[in-house]
Amino acid sequence: MTLSSKNAVRGHGRRRGLLMQVVTTLALAMNHLVMGVSVAFAGVFTEQITSADAGLQLSVSQISWICSITSVGNMLGYLISSYVNPMYGAIRVCQICAPLVAGGYLMVALGNNFWVLLAGRLLLGLFNGVTTGPTNTHVGEIASANLRGFLTSSMITIGVSGITCTYLTGWLLGWRQMCLVMGISPMVFMFVITLMLPRSPRWLIVKGHPAEEAARSLKFYFGDDFNVDSELKGIRESLGDGHKHDATLVQVLGRLRHRHNLVPFLLVLALYVFFVFSGGFTTTTFAPVIFKDVGGFSNPYMGSILVGVVRVVATIMCSVVMNRLHRRTLLMVNGAVGGAGCLVAGCYFFYREQLSDHAWLSLTSVLVIVFFMSLGISPLKSVLFGELLPNSIRSELGGICLAFFGTSNFLMVYTFPLVLQTVGMSGIYWFFTLMHFLMLAFSLFCLPDTNGKSIEEIQKMFLKNAASSASKHRPVCVVEEPKERLTDVKVHFEGPKAE
Repeated sequence: MTLSSKNAVRGHGRRRGLLMQVVTTLALAMNHLVMGVSVAFAGVFTEQITSADAGLQLSVSQISWICSITSVGNMLGYLISSYVNPMYGAIRVCQICAPLVAGGYLMVALGNNFWVLLAGRLLLGLFNGVTTGPTNTHVGEIASANLRGFLTSSMITIGVSGITCTYLTGWLLGWRQMCLVMGISPMVFMFVITLMLPRSPRWLIVKGHPAEEAARSLKFYFGDDFNVDSELKGIRESLGDGHKHDATLVQVLGRLRHRHNLVPFLLVLALYVFFVFSGGFTTTTFAPVIFKDVGGFSNPYMGSILVGVVRVVATIMCSVVMNRLHRRTLLMVNGAVGGAGCLVAGCYFFYREQLSDHAWLSLTSVLVIVFFMSLGISPLKSVLFGELLPNSIRSELGGICLAFFGTSNFLMVYTFPLVLQTVGMSGIYWFFTLMHFLMLAFSLFCLPDTNGKSIEEIQKMFLKNAASSASKHRPVCVVEEPKERLTDVKVHFEGPKAE
């Protein structure tokens, strides 16, 4: 075979690998889309079930339970994923949960009483939560380093688009038909595609499967000419000698005593705190409430729709620039510009009467906050979730991180009305200003540079930092020989023990 023929074969193999990465991402992104459908369902259902011609009569309390019960299901699902994802792998988890999520939407679409609707919403929330962590980690593991940011942020774009599509479908078809179209169809697509996908090569190595099976997975996702031996060696090195194939959750938590495991775990938790409590997510969640005070629209729902459009546009832009800019650069811009937007919004709400002729200030500041949240912390939390968590306990920690996120989200939703009554809208946005500037400091001093690095290279960064930190505190023992043999001084240094 000539050199040009070999290069053509290699090029074909690489293109096939990239295609498989894209197809896998699209299939697993259906879980994010359905999560968006679940969020938007509350608005469509509430508006239509309270209309005069609604066929089903429910009390206000029952409507509230039906809309919010998915959050409880999500939190339970996040915890369950810490057990089932290590056992079965992301692909198997998706294959098991996709029919169950579809069944939940079918129950909602056909339900004629409160309890059936409640059970359906709880079921779909539960199994959506189970699959969220595994889909994020799987895409992070099978994506090429130069495509990981783009593919992960594309999943977020699809999820945000699901909200807009739900409002459109619910308006045209009604909430029952919307469940059939937007809830069941994506799950069918995900189930069929995952039947053709192998499990992650890293998961296969972690669980002690034969190296040949992991090699086939690597070739599927990266092409036939991929350097399999080198990648397998890197994966094993990143796991460490102390890795156990069937570690319990207690053993996993015990491994957090090691700095190179604890630090990335805490970084991911910090990202979720900034996402939930920095203002952009809250503005999106409570847009109809906030836009009653924001000038520019007589109908608050018009502003809410505009916020949704801004999120989609910003998320698409992020997927384009993700691999051209450093992660910390995007987060720094989010912290600085978003903080300025929160400060302006807080001042407007505080001096609302004096600034009544400048209503555009509040509208512009709110849109700036949402735009840079969608360009920064919103996609970055998912990208870094897949990049930072340690290989050896990635599956277990993923569910714990998402359970923390669910708890933080519940706390934000529950306390927002109470805090609004206590400190007012201005006080809330001044708090968001503080959180944005803390996020800026976090990105400057705490966040490592992971752009363009493989998962194994990122793991080595924390191992090196841990070794460097340990060497500073470990005594150096110097044993001197007699003076006549001064040139033979022996220096013994005990480095950090491998885990």
